[in-house]
Amino acid sequence: MADVSFDLPDRESLFGDGARGSDRGQLLLVAGLVMAVSLVVLVVLLNSTIYSENVATRGIESADGEAMEVRSTAVGGTGELLDSTNRAGPSGHGDAEATVRAGVADLDEALARSYAERGGVARVELVGTENGSRIAAALAAADPSASTLAGDVDRTRGFVFAADPTGLTETDAANADTDAFHVDLNASTGGSRQVYVYNGTDGNVTVAVGEDGGEPSVRCSVPPDDRVVVDFTAERLGDRPCPGIWPPSLVAPGDAYDIGLINASEAAGEVTVTARPRSGDTVTTDLTAARQPATYEATINLWYRTADLRFETAVRVAPGEPDA
Repeated sequence: MADVSFDLPDRESLFGDGARGSDRGQLLLVAGLVMAVSLVVLVVLLNSTIYSENVATRGIESADGEAMEVRSTAVGGTGELLDSTNRAGPSGHGDAEATVRAGVADLDEALARSYAERGGVARVELVGTENGSRIAAALAAADPSASTLAGDVDRTRGFVFAADPTGLTETDAANADTDAFHVDLNASTGGSRQVYVYNGTDGNVTVAVGEDGGEPSVRCSVPPDDRVVVDFTAERLGDRPCPGIWPPSLVAPGDAYDIGLINASEAAGEVTVTARPRSGDTVTTDLTAARQPATYEATINLWYRTADLRFETAVRVAPGEPDA
């Protein structure tokens, strides 16, 4: 019997280009799957990184907030101590400094106890103080000829006039220069600002400001009350902001200036100011009977430690100074 043989076609000749296309399709499918898995892994890693950074950031912000809380407590407590010491009328600057030093030591103990309960170690220490004068005078009882409230000063804080509206002159901005009580802020290097306080023709207590003796412009007004407080250094009238009262050039001047009271007989109420002289310890004033020794400012060192935070700073404390 004769041998019979068959030649089978190879795969390529049998299926032709379709076989190669199927291979390519499978390769594309596998590559797409690999890319998809890679993208998922990348997203997971990215989310993990973002989460870790957020947690770390929240921890830093929390620590910063706690440090700022300690700082605020120490500065606020020292400021209250300065003002209460000055209001008490110390017998001299040495007495005032000793009272402040003892008070800061008490504040240090209180802070240490308070923050120890929260796992922190807090400490505040008095570095030093600067002397000045506190002047508090009733304008109705002041000598009408007195013109210098504080002379040759380079810093002023807590400058307040608690006015009795019934004792203020009624006028308007055009006539305030001659009719109304006003404060004259006169720089030794030239330039002055006048701050007028009077009853406006609308019945409101009004504050107007002029420059170098020129005609003033109204800055703010409030309805009358038993007492209306004009805070010159904080730039407020009553409970409202009154910007433009204190000259920016006198916030931290390089030269001395004078604070004058003009037409004091046209006002009723009490004026209070704490000032630091350009030199020496005592501020020059025409109201010598109303002048008392005072601590103008204090510098404190502050430390705060926790397991995750080390915070240390030196702070100058002078409550009621004008803002820059």
